[in-house]
Amino acid sequence: MTDSANPKRHWRQSAAFIWVLGLVILSAVGWFDYATGYELHVFAFYFLPVWLLSWRVGLRSGVYMSLLAAGTWFAADYASGHPYSSLAIQGWNALMQFAACIMVAGIASVVRRQLRAQEKLNAELFATMAQIKRLEGLLPICAACKQIRNERGEWEVMEKYITTRSEAQFSHSVCPNCARQLYPQYVDGEST
Repeated sequence: MTDSANPKRHWRQSAAFIWVLGLVILSAVGWFDYATGYELHVFAFYFLPVWLLSWRVGLRSGVYMSLLAAGTWFAADYASGHPYSSLAIQGWNALMQFAACIMVAGIASVVRRQLRAQEKLNAELFATMAQIKRLEGLLPICAACKQIRNERGEWEVMEKYITTRSEAQFSHSVCPNCARQLYPQYVDGEST
């Protein structure tokens, strides 16, 4: 079943749904961070929506979510009453949160791209192996007419059997021995 045949599945995989889900997760993490105060660090949980957006939508969305995550952390930290000797220190911490989120976004995006490339290579490898496997092993062949018995137990002309299971092409001619036996009137007494 394709995505167009299943609109519910398509909605779950759409960028808008992933964005909404990421914003819900970010809001929950921000509220939890605010509610628990500045003594309990939930720094790593801000990575969840960043990873989700980078993995499912792309690096650009991951970068935007990183900015939102750093801003949410800054707001939760500020609202929780965390005392700093300078606002610049709190800004520096928010910048470090943003940098860490950017790294998570980049890593998630690169890993996803590499996995997709690996899946494509694996599919090509399995297809090639299946094609090679079709021509491996013992082939039951008739000693008289040279037909080959296929997987269904039916006899096929050798050229058809090999052509349908490989990229081999055939051209026909007659060898010198057969030419002398079959067409002696056309072959002079030379041996080749």
